[in-house]
Amino acid sequence: MDNFDGFKKKNITPKKIILIFIIGLLFVKLIFDFNGFGKLLSFCSSFLISVFSYVLIGFIIAFILNAYMNIWEKKVFKKIQNAKRKRVLSIIIAYASLLVIVLLLLFALIPTLIDTVSMFARNLPAAFDKLVGFYDDVMHNGRFDLPEVVVETIAGGIEKMKSVVINYFNSENITGFISSVFSTTFSGIFNTFMGIMVSIYMLLEKDHALKAAKTITIGIFREDTAKKIFCNAKKINTVFTQYFAGKLLQALIVLFLSYIVFLIAGLDYAILFAVILGVTNMIPYVGPWIGGIFVVIISLSQDLSTAITALVCVLIMQLIDNTILTPNIVGGQIGISPLLVLIGLCVCGGLLGLPGLILGDVFAAVIKILFYDTYIMNRIEKKIEKGYLPESARAEYLQHELITRKPSLVTRIIKKFKKKNK
Repeated sequence: MDNFDGFKKKNITPKKIILIFIIGLLFVKLIFDFNGFGKLLSFCSSFLISVFSYVLIGFIIAFILNAYMNIWEKKVFKKIQNAKRKRVLSIIIAYASLLVIVLLLLFALIPTLIDTVSMFARNLPAAFDKLVGFYDDVMHNGRFDLPEVVVETIAGGIEKMKSVVINYFNSENITGFISSVFSTTFSGIFNTFMGIMVSIYMLLEKDHALKAAKTITIGIFREDTAKKIFCNAKKINTVFTQYFAGKLLQALIVLFLSYIVFLIAGLDYAILFAVILGVTNMIPYVGPWIGGIFVVIISLSQDLSTAITALVCVLIMQLIDNTILTPNIVGGQIGISPLLVLIGLCVCGGLLGLPGLILGDVFAAVIKILFYDTYIMNRIEKKIEKGYLPESARAEYLQHELITRKPSLVTRIIKKFKKKNK
């Protein structure tokens, strides 16, 4: 009994003991079986995504359309007294606008993109012939007068690559790939359709859902804990709304500007290059460079001068993106170091693939808010109150984020919208 009273005085409950035990098991798994731990996380994330994929798609669609729907509901239709009718009309207009934008993009981009890919496919044999001719000059005609050892090493590497490619493209792998494409296409269409349906009901019932979530939180947790949850939820919503919306707008601007730059430069695959730069621009830090490398490699299939022209265009777009677009559109919304962003990209990219790479920095910001800004800061505050740390620690550790940042374009738009609604 004395031992149990000692545990109670130290505020160690059975729940905390079970939680510490589970964390200990995961930590042991991480240390002694790192590959198995990675496979476990990958399996859990893949399972959750496969089960709740259309719910996740619906949430993303509803989250993106919510701000646009609020403009119609709170500004345009504010004189309509019937709240349900106002909500329904706003949702219809929001989805109609989304459909029009998607159709315009499809009619504008898809035909040109198909022509570009077809042109690239037609030019691919000629580029392959150039590559084979260059190989013959180097390996057989002694163009660079390479030592025999280097020539043999290159030949051995090429033979290994050839055997790997031949073994990969067998009938079994091709059949599996075709069935996988059909399965993925069907599941993608189904998940998208179900996601749209889920997003509609999420927007219709968002007030009731938020109220229910708030009631459940207050019912389960203590008042101070519930307040912290609401505060963190508000911060996370701000990060997702302002940063992700800014990145999406930035990617669209990069797509159209790069298309214009590539057209002026006279490159054949302008629309293909623009789509590559626009999509990879959603991946922070490394994404634009990955897209630029792809563009230069594809241009190299034509000739060296075209590749140099493409490289200059990519550098111009990087200059515009880093000096004009990023500071004004995205700004310093997340407030985390590049190292933490890269760690988030590695973890989320390994678990979720391309979606994880796109949202890796946002997830890193969420972890920072929940763990560092909330848990660690509260622990330091309690240690100061109990006298374990001096009062000077408050200024040293708890006021580290008082940094003045220029608000982004998205932040300024949202603030103006909120002021007009008051």
